[in-house]
Amino acid sequence: MFLEAEDLVSGYGDAIIVNGASLSMTEGEMVTIIGPNGAGKSTFLKTIVGLLRVRDGHVSFKGEDITDVAADDAIDHGLCFVPQVDNIFPNLTVMENLRMGAWSLDDEAVFEERVSQVYERFPELEDRTETLAGNLSGGQQQMVAMGAGLMLDPDLLILDEPSAGLAPDLVDEMFEKITEINDKGTSILMVEQNARRALAESDRGIVLDMGESRMQGTGAELLESEEVAELYLGT
Repeated sequence: MFLEAEDLVSGYGDAIIVNGASLSMTEGEMVTIIGPNGAGKSTFLKTIVGLLRVRDGHVSFKGEDITDVAADDAIDHGLCFVPQVDNIFPNLTVMENLRMGAWSLDDEAVFEERVSQVYERFPELEDRTETLAGNLSGGQQQMVAMGAGLMLDPDLLILDEPSAGLAPDLVDEMFEKITEINDKGTSILMVEQNARRALAESDRGIVLDMGESRMQGTGAELLESEEVAELYLGT
């Protein structure tokens, strides 16, 4: 199995937020986690990548147990996490943000090649390479965050609410970019508030509620489920 998180328990201080959640995905998939506010979705992602301690359960990636791997070491295993907020350095330029994303890359030729790949995916950024990231639009800042995340060529890109705060006309563009990244071979795991659109684009979806994984299925199956529509999609 490419990624497997089984019966994870985690939280903050004495508060247990994720309480027995599980997921599995195969290489090349795009998988979306949906659920109501406060379900523990972001906490689940942070636990998988090592930003929060696993209190119970285990995480494996590409056949290797990474349950106790620290977040900075998770990158070396091929995982990259793009958080919902504070995901760029606003006082650094676009290029400087990309260099920060490639912090462990010491081959300048490879760095330049990765920058070219990012600009190919996000051409809006190439003309703004010396612009402070904090002066960009919300959609462009999200592109910088994802571009920085791609600089180390991860096997799995983990996104927390990539369309949050974007104007409606930019949401479609963001999903197109994510789908393109997936089509080029990078597996995608994301939490997304725009559940209908995310499930429509995803191979599979997972419903998280009260810190537990309640349902799993293909994106189409969850979209067609009356229970999912009534409880989690607002109809």
